[in-house]
Amino acid sequence: MSSKTLTELLWVEKYRPKSLSEMVNQEDVVKRLQQFIKERNMPHLLFAGPPGTGKTTAAHALAHDFYGPDYRMYMLELNASVSPNTPILVKIYDDVRLLTFADLDRIYFSEGHNVITLGGSEYVIPHDLNTLSVGTDGRIRWARVSYLVRHRTTYILKVLIQGGSVIELTGNHSIISLDDSGFLKEKKASSLKPGDYLISIKPEVWSNYVVLDRRYRDYLNIIYDSDLISTNNIIPLRPIVNLLKPIGRDIRTDWESLIISKSNSEGYVSRDVMLELIDSIDVKGIEGSKKLFYNQLRWLASPDLQVLRVEGVEVLSNECYVYDVSVPDHEVFFAGITPVLLHNSDERGIDVIRGKVKEFSRSKLPTNIPFKIVLLDEADNMTADAQQALRRLMEMYVEVTRFILIANYPSKIIEPIQSRCAVFRFVPIKKEDVVSRLRWICGNEGIKCNVEALEVIYDISEGDMRKAINILQASASLGEVTVSNVYKVVGLAHPREVREMIQLALDGKFLEARDKLRELMVTYGLSGVDILRQMHREIFSTELKIPEALRVEIADYLGEIQFRLVEGADEEIQLSTLLAKLVLLGKAAKTVKPSK
Repeated sequence: MSSKTLTELLWVEKYRPKSLSEMVNQEDVVKRLQQFIKERNMPHLLFAGPPGTGKTTAAHALAHDFYGPDYRMYMLELNASVSPNTPILVKIYDDVRLLTFADLDRIYFSEGHNVITLGGSEYVIPHDLNTLSVGTDGRIRWARVSYLVRHRTTYILKVLIQGGSVIELTGNHSIISLDDSGFLKEKKASSLKPGDYLISIKPEVWSNYVVLDRRYRDYLNIIYDSDLISTNNIIPLRPIVNLLKPIGRDIRTDWESLIISKSNSEGYVSRDVMLELIDSIDVKGIEGSKKLFYNQLRWLASPDLQVLRVEGVEVLSNECYVYDVSVPDHEVFFAGITPVLLHNSDERGIDVIRGKVKEFSRSKLPTNIPFKIVLLDEADNMTADAQQALRRLMEMYVEVTRFILIANYPSKIIEPIQSRCAVFRFVPIKKEDVVSRLRWICGNEGIKCNVEALEVIYDISEGDMRKAINILQASASLGEVTVSNVYKVVGLAHPREVREMIQLALDGKFLEARDKLRELMVTYGLSGVDILRQMHREIFSTELKIPEALRVEIADYLGEIQFRLVEGADEEIQLSTLLAKLVLLGKAAKTVKPSK
């Protein structure tokens, strides 16, 4: 999908401010930045603050106001890569092989190939190289590699994947994940956490493409003899439920009862159940926005793909080259011993930064501005040594280059860098500004919405404008933006229903409370931890009329149950135990009042 198409489809990009004058909130920040525009000069900048508050947008808007619509010619952003021992399935002419990027280095960066050096990176155009990608139908296919690139970096991340496999890549590399809505999302490797889901190729499909080299065969046997082979036909329940809800009326079966009876205790449903549900959908009723959910269900049911869970992430030092490929028209490719779907992204390795900044600084300056801009996102993820090297770069090229560093946690930026930057602190966007912006977007899109729903979106997003707009777009796909639709798309239960479950238990109605719990988990696709988070929020709500001492006891027990679930205890047993405890606490607390 082209970037233009993505911009048209994603409201967060479509309505991203192009100029500082279009920025929402952050008045003090905007006023100071606009002064730089008037003076046609600026120092190095450090943008600090929570996600979704406009830091990256402000950097691009500032560059736009300095240089005009073609500002990207004068602003440098950097590329991401994977480690040299990362396997990738390739087809060189008609010869299909499972190689590592180090193998590709020996083939293509050898004598006789035209290697282009640019900005500290080395590029080669492999006219005969193809790798595996995935189409819009969810089927695996070969895709042409337009170029192979290598450079050096000081550290990489090791992502531990379900079944014992790993993939090593730079922290700012984008990896394709499956989010709770059921749709795919680009996610920085540095933001991956245990429990996230990645897209992979099923083992039997993978093995059909290649006769494995001996050095991989033994390792693959270990991987595929593990629980990976037994789970490659199951999919997390929550994303599936969130895809089924918008088209529920077009399913010619009781899909909720079917999922309850067929899902396992860990919250997964089999691909066979998915296919059974898809076959029972009345496709005549699938029109408009419903097609989006229906097509995504079919994509996830592809016989070529599987969903794997992230088990952990580690940071490793690195002294070798790291690599990337460009796959035109697809923009995604599979890599790894258990191949996962990757996307091109950014890189913060100081060796890469040094080379690219040097090359960038030598290029032609704009006619009326005496400097160019280097944008370094997630600078707080750099090691202290890398930051020291960055400090020297900032001093060395200050006459022709300005750095804009972006960080969520400015305390992780070393003092010598902070002292060389003008610091701009971005605060969470005010409620009235978020709601106003969302209402404006609804007006432009011709979407009906009510203020209460927009306020709920703000509460869920906690001032993160990017998240708020994504929730708005997902809610709009169901029709009118209502409170009910908002809670549906974010996979949260309505607070009123959670309070009802708590009150039923406190009133001694254990079986009714348990039925309500199961209803919430199926209707909203909630996990046990999700239920606990919402219960924790509601016990401190003024809507729940219970004594202070009882709130304390419930909060204490919620913490105990949450710990048990994180340690791997059975969700159904633990949540039933929690409801039973509430029943006992309710009997002991004679002053419990009924909720509204």
